[in-house]
Amino acid sequence: MKFGQDYQVALSRGEYPPDWIESAISYKKLKKCIKRVQQELISLGLDKETLNELWQHVGPNSDNSTDEQVLQYSLQKSGKIPFTPKLTIAIDPRDGSPMDAWLSPDTRRVLRRLVNKERLTTVNGDQVAHASADNDSPRPSVSEADSVSDGDSMVENEAGTSSRKHRHTDTIEVPLTSDSEFFQILRRELSELDQLQVAEQQRIQDEITALGNELQRLKTSRKKRSKQEVETWRNIFQMYQDAEIFSSMHEADAGDRDSTQAQKHFEEFNKALEPQREEIMKLGQLAGGSLDRFLRINVKLLRLIKFQEINKTALTKIMKKFDKRTSLHTRATIQNSLTKTPFLAENLSRATCFTITNELLNLIPQLNDYLYNVDFELMLFLHKNFKKDVKQKQHENEIAAGIDRWGEQYGKSQKCIIM
Repeated sequence: MKFGQDYQVALSRGEYPPDWIESAISYKKLKKCIKRVQQELISLGLDKETLNELWQHVGPNSDNSTDEQVLQYSLQKSGKIPFTPKLTIAIDPRDGSPMDAWLSPDTRRVLRRLVNKERLTTVNGDQVAHASADNDSPRPSVSEADSVSDGDSMVENEAGTSSRKHRHTDTIEVPLTSDSEFFQILRRELSELDQLQVAEQQRIQDEITALGNELQRLKTSRKKRSKQEVETWRNIFQMYQDAEIFSSMHEADAGDRDSTQAQKHFEEFNKALEPQREEIMKLGQLAGGSLDRFLRINVKLLRLIKFQEINKTALTKIMKKFDKRTSLHTRATIQNSLTKTPFLAENLSRATCFTITNELLNLIPQLNDYLYNVDFELMLFLHKNFKKDVKQKQHENEIAAGIDRWGEQYGKSQKCIIM
């Protein structure tokens, strides 16, 4: 199955809300735009083979800024329009002919016709002189508007083509409409995805804040049931940290997880959570609601990460197809601009997990925090709520310290040994 079909199936299986689907990259529509760009280029004599030849003359290390540049394709910012694609080809300012004589007669004829229509700019940003304002007067040719001085002509006659690098080079802008349509659609959809991400992240943030407030009230409550619930939440958060759902700290697979891996670890966490879920439900409806809220936060984050991934893939695929069909070489210069949008650049899981840790997990300290405790308020909280566990942990820490000081024999002995 092709990616386009997989993409449509992924969007239509009912996993995402309608407004998400409307904001997604319209892969099918953009494919149709690519066909129109291809047809438009062919009509101008710029088929794939011709453009590939031009790019070979540009060279792999070109900086797209020199006077000798044969071909350029770039996005310009123009007023309220974020991206305006421009395709420019170098021409000889004396007669308007393309700098590369090997171009086909049809292509050269089209380019000359464009020059005669005064669609001409200079690489240095200099403006070509326009024709007289009188509509009845004849329009000057490019050679008349940008004539070469007698001195320059003598140099050309004496040095031949070697003088080209000393000669001013103009460029003709090839008018394309289909590529503008392609990038305007793509840019608009990326903007909508940015807005969607901001809204969804705010919803997740609101859920985290609400749950944090519930746990804060629970933590300060003196009810016996609240103490039991705090103990249950401590176990849940310990399991959550051990599950490493969105990122791994292990050397073998350290780093952020993709949506598939995160989904797998979340399902394992859910399965291991069943005993704690039963304990929570025994404590009442409010306790069960808090647990449901915590799980819902993770489900929403997983769904948003997955949606981000399929749209990233869609962008990569459609840009690759654009280059393959048109030979305009956009990926190196244009895709970088597109992928800087917040929806594609921001690491959703890392940002949200940081918030979960700060606003939720830190509310119910783990016994491991006792190892590095310098906060007396935290120490009192642990002693008050988890006396048995703290006593056991303290005993384990003392044994570990003894082993560090006197060796493994200390740990094996059940009696105090005077060294």
